[in-house]
Amino acid sequence: MLYWLTQTLADHPALARAEAPEGLLSGAEEAQFGALIREKRRRDWLLGRWTAKHLAAHYIELVTGRRPALRDIVILTDPDGAPRLQSQNGDASIIDRLAISISHSRDHAFCVLTDIPGYAPGADIEYVEPRAPGFVTDFFTDVEIACVHHAPPSAQPLLTTVIWSAKEAALKSLRCGLTVDTRRIVCLPDEPTADGWAPVIVRCHPELNAYVHRGWWRQMGGFVLTLATADIGRPMKTAVPIAEARRNGDGVSP
Repeated sequence: MLYWLTQTLADHPALARAEAPEGLLSGAEEAQFGALIREKRRRDWLLGRWTAKHLAAHYIELVTGRRPALRDIVILTDPDGAPRLQSQNGDASIIDRLAISISHSRDHAFCVLTDIPGYAPGADIEYVEPRAPGFVTDFFTDVEIACVHHAPPSAQPLLTTVIWSAKEAALKSLRCGLTVDTRRIVCLPDEPTADGWAPVIVRCHPELNAYVHRGWWRQMGGFVLTLATADIGRPMKTAVPIAEARRNGDGVSP
């Protein structure tokens, strides 16, 4: 199952001030946060952890019936830059089987969590806006370029944003991010669906020697959310359903 949550700087007054809400950070995280200098980086870092920790706490509460303290959920950074959850209390057996991905855009954060063994998630949030004229030709494959150019001009900013965001999510799920040429991933989004999430077909170039399962996308206000999962140990035959965590932080809705 995949679970997701979005949060904004408006969800806690301290976040907009680039200050850690009380009870959010562990001791090690407080030291890491203190080393951040740029205010925007401090806000994004805090908002990402605020979102991811709330989502992990929702999941643990769903499984155990007990909600952990946020400071007992620690978010580490692996050498490849991907976030990893760790528990400071008795929830290690639960936390250790979870994988997360975090993304930021314009005072919004988006986090995806999965409890499926062997699956690596990738999440991305992007604000929909027109791109520079050469953006599509520089970063998209021929089939993606044709997809954008065949769309009505009014629909091209959204479609361009969805394809770019899906590429970011897919490459995050592969644990390589933008270190890989974005033209080594083809992302073809379906039309939006009534329930909010629409599939994205993801194809990897053979030289990547990787497999990304079909992704998903949806629009939320002026933003696009995308997610993908990569196979890091067990083949996946069909797409998994998505569960949304309610933004008010009360729990996870399956």
